Amino acid sequence: MDSTVLITTASNPPEGVPYLKMTDGAARRVAAKASVYFWAAQKIRRIVIADATGSVLLSRDELSDLALMNVEVEQLCYRQNDHLVTQKGKGYGEGALIGFALNDSVLLRADEGFFKCTGKFYCRNFPDIFRMIQQNRFSSIFWRYYRSDLFFGPWADTRFYYTTRDFAVNHLIPAYVQTDERKEIMCEQTVFDLLNHTMETAMALKPRLTGFAGGSGELSSDVTLGELDSTYPCWVRFR
Repeated sequence: MDSTVLITTASNPPEGVPYLKMTDGAARRVAAKASVYFWAAQKIRRIVIADATGSVLLSRDELSDLALMNVEVEQLCYRQNDHLVTQKGKGYGEGALIGFALNDSVLLRADEGFFKCTGKFYCRNFPDIFRMIQQNRFSSIFWRYYRSDLFFGPWADTRFYYTTRDFAVNHLIPAYVQTDERKEIMCEQTVFDLLNHTMETAMALKPRLTGFAGGSGELSSDVTLGELDSTYPCWVRFR
């Protein structure tokens, strides 16, 4: 599929980041690699891997295997401000990482729009999501965050979305920067507020996400919600 996926990761996070239980570097690297291979198996043409801890995720041999599958991979190393990340949290760190990637990535500069996915996750029904975006001419789409104990809280799902460079630079990254997890201000809330003011609400196909949640350190797989799987709350912009 002719699309670009930005995978954000932090192979070696500092100690003391709030709400981060998955801290083992080896486990984080293995989970992130599994995500990359899944995206490649779904015939994604371009993958940008941005690591916030100055690490390179894939070896030369692994890059060679992906090249044989006609997948172009760009690896970006970013040295985040550990003090700010431990004070404000992983959402703040991800916003800074996305900003760095948009400034430095050759592949992201070549595309008007891109998918962003948190490093240890992948979308099981990505071909259907990609087709829906193309057919409806969405320039951006974000989904509500579902949690079984509260159903739909006032949050956006920041694990996976599709957006444009312009929207990310001018709106999304400033929303991430407002995150302060020690004060219980999460990026899911600040992005939720942003989307309510800048996008149209809609119903659309729900992404089926699977991966390891850094916050809990546990495997997370989105459950089936019946009819909501095809009419799921989201925000959209059109081309």
